[in-house]
Amino acid sequence: METHEPAILVITDDATLAKPIVDALEVANLQSRVVQTALAAHQVSTDHGFLILATATGDLSVELYRDIRKSSAMPIILLAPDDRQLAGRDTGADHCLPSSANPHQLMAEVRAFLRKLERGERQRLRVLTFEGWRVDTHRRAVTAPDGSRVSLLAAEFDLLVAFCRSPGTVLSRRVLLEATHIGLGRPLERSVDVHVCRLRRKLAEAGDGGDLIQTVRLGGYVLVSPINPE
Repeated sequence: METHEPAILVITDDATLAKPIVDALEVANLQSRVVQTALAAHQVSTDHGFLILATATGDLSVELYRDIRKSSAMPIILLAPDDRQLAGRDTGADHCLPSSANPHQLMAEVRAFLRKLERGERQRLRVLTFEGWRVDTHRRAVTAPDGSRVSLLAAEFDLLVAFCRSPGTVLSRRVLLEATHIGLGRPLERSVDVHVCRLRRKLAEAGDGGDLIQTVRLGGYVLVSPINPE
């Protein structure tokens, strides 16, 4: 049966872990591709909806996450031992599951991510620009006014897109939580503040854009710049 779902890139340091993942995706009628860890950063493309990283030992390196994040903000699900999940989230994973997670658990998370992506696809404009910034929602890429690429986590990118779609509108933490993948792992409105803080810092470091997202007391946050869709 043909599917129009985005393909899923399965990255692993142990090929034996890939088969049950691929089998579960196939049963769910989802396309997938498997690559070894060493090749992962070079295989990421806009044809992939998101990534699944599967590690038996937890030894997927910080450098791998950073290399992926240089070119992509697509969501990452990490399957790893319990003692490596926190490190995985800190270095770029958006959601973590134990290596022993059964196919039903994995598919529940995959479907949750796909629903988020589908909602974004239905309402998105391809490219949004403001104050010299360029946000490409198809390639999930952000370019600073000087032309440099800004590396964002998936949740940070989704927050930026949410602001760009409602410029000048105060967005509550609950609204922002619903617009991102943040709530999949820890549905706390307070976590929005953390991600907004990181987003502001990265915009400020890349092009003095941190002040464009302002805090509204007892309200939430607002992007104080008009948006020009391409």
